[in-house]
Amino acid sequence: MRQPFEIVNPKLRRGGYRAVVFDFDGTISLLREGWARIMAEMGRELLAEQKLNREPDEDLLAFFEREMLLLSGKPSIFQMRRLAEEVATRGGTPPVADKLLAEFLSRLLANIQSRIDDVTSGKCRPADWTVPGTHALLDELKRRGILLVLASGTDRAFVEHDLALLDLARYFGDRVHAPANNTPNFSKRDVIEGLIRDGIPGEQLLGFGDGYSETVEMKRIGGTAIGVASVEPPLDGVNAVKRAMLIELGADVIVPDYQDAGALVEWLGN
Repeated sequence: MRQPFEIVNPKLRRGGYRAVVFDFDGTISLLREGWARIMAEMGRELLAEQKLNREPDEDLLAFFEREMLLLSGKPSIFQMRRLAEEVATRGGTPPVADKLLAEFLSRLLANIQSRIDDVTSGKCRPADWTVPGTHALLDELKRRGILLVLASGTDRAFVEHDLALLDLARYFGDRVHAPANNTPNFSKRDVIEGLIRDGIPGEQLLGFGDGYSETVEMKRIGGTAIGVASVEPPLDGVNAVKRAMLIELGADVIVPDYQDAGALVEWLGN
């Protein structure tokens, strides 16, 4: 029988939430799902070019994918710097991070363009490329009067485009935070701290995310962290790599998606 969510922290204090902070890619949008694997493949190639790869390819890909996921939520230039750093650590000549970023964006666009085209043309519904149940979850949270905030490490222009394409912009309004032109000074910590300065205590904040920064920052201020172990369509179920990482980072609850959004929100209370 399908379990709607996994309770990692049974002592979690529930209820009283006034605002919820969502990550974007992998948490509500699946248009760019697979980005970490693309970065991992780039890392493997960089090491192979300089004959620095000592592990089997699959082990190396798993290593790099985890490293990239640990930096999720930050602007993509941070992942590119990490790839360059690994080359240097192994005694190689590190590539320029900005050039790596341009290559990554080119590969990512090639990988996702057909998804964008399918939604734009009407071949697919917006819901087909969101984490299942996303719209129902957002509707339920909004109905309960909880403030919806988006904080993404993906470049703002891409986020705004994808929000409109997936019929998600209407939920967040002007509460969308993302780096402009991949500026490295964007921080999810700053977004969360801004909510606290606006008078919302940390324990009244709820966060949904599939990466490092949103999980760690939400726990740091005493909020509730929902770890989203999403997979890429047409797969279904829990992403084991994400699940293990999110539990290690302190997530209170793990969900594969939001197909049981009503049960999750009811359990969390308000």
